[in-house]
Amino acid sequence: MNTKLGITAILCLFSNAATAGTGSVSAGYASDYFYRGALVAEESVQAGVNYGADLSGFKASLEASTNQSVEGGADAYIISTGVSKQLGELVDLYLGLQHFELVDGNSNLDVELGFGISTILNPSVSIFRDTDDDLYTFELGVNHQFDLDVAELCVHALYGNTDVTKATDADYWIAGAKASKSISENADLALSYDYVDSDLIDNESIFGVSLSVSF
Repeated sequence: MNTKLGITAILCLFSNAATAGTGSVSAGYASDYFYRGALVAEESVQAGVNYGADLSGFKASLEASTNQSVEGGADAYIISTGVSKQLGELVDLYLGLQHFELVDGNSNLDVELGFGISTILNPSVSIFRDTDDDLYTFELGVNHQFDLDVAELCVHALYGNTDVTKATDADYWIAGAKASKSISENADLALSYDYVDSDLIDNESIFGVSLSVSF
């Protein structure tokens, strides 16, 4: 699916959402940028926006982010949208579309199916299928939040497996932590560290800083 058709499909899926909702914008820096275990860019500046609204008993969401390389590599952006539904008190289901594109490079539009459980370590599973090729990505994640006196700390880990081609696949692992501190009523400053290990690259440590403002 080409870029214009992919973006149009994503925006149409979100077009019926209620106008009243909540969202945030963010900007930051990262020492490296990875996508599904592959190094896309080295030092980068990043920006993003997300918005969510209630829609007939579902939660509709729209997110867009961009990564602009400072040192070396490719610029990229991601647009995703979908709906989620809470089942009971613990389980959340999600169905959506995700468009990833390298500027002056390849792009792909994936259908995503995911679910999460609000219990110890908050386990989640996501399955992505490319709409053009019979390629899949599976991700399993866990995280835990600590409310410290000086900041909120979230520790997380993720394992993924992605089809590089129809004949080959690659495993990747991410573990890290993110500390965030409110600096005003609707603004947060965050520092992050992630350790990445993948079949596609050497082991790498990623440092980041970001500022987000909610609305």
